[in-house]
Amino acid sequence: MTVLIAYASALGSTREMAQHMASRMAGALGEVECRSVEDVGALSRYEAVVVGSAVHNQAWLPPALLFFKHHARELASRPVWAFSVGMADALPKPIRRRGAALQQERLAEVLIKEVPLRGHKLFSGVYQAGQMPAPLRVLFRLTGGRFGDLRDWAAVD
Repeated sequence: MTVLIAYASALGSTREMAQHMASRMAGALGEVECRSVEDVGALSRYEAVVVGSAVHNQAWLPPALLFFKHHARELASRPVWAFSVGMADALPKPIRRRGAALQQERLAEVLIKEVPLRGHKLFSGVYQAGQMPAPLRVLFRLTGGRFGDLRDWAAVD
């Protein structure tokens, strides 16, 4: 089976997760290609597709959304899974679960309905303090927000 893992990554965390998935899947499935959504042409040689994107401002990155729109017809004719890399685990503890649910809801509204997904998984990524303005960073920390590499590799596996 030939599988494509296509990703849109802003700072590299989503790319690393996609590459990890590809290496794990290759042993079980055969040929697995991992490519940026911007580097994917036709999908005709792939029997299944996994598409992932970093989540910024509660939305997939524009190149990932364009990939879905541009390839909707081809994607609809094969099994497709999706994953999103957001900051749910970075949120203050009292709102972590609600934040993850809200991200799932918003992403479900944005993903193209013409492409039925076999599944969608939300992962946490790497969230650095420098990605946030200083005043907001202080407030984020005071309310229990966390910075760092929050990827759960066992969940990715």
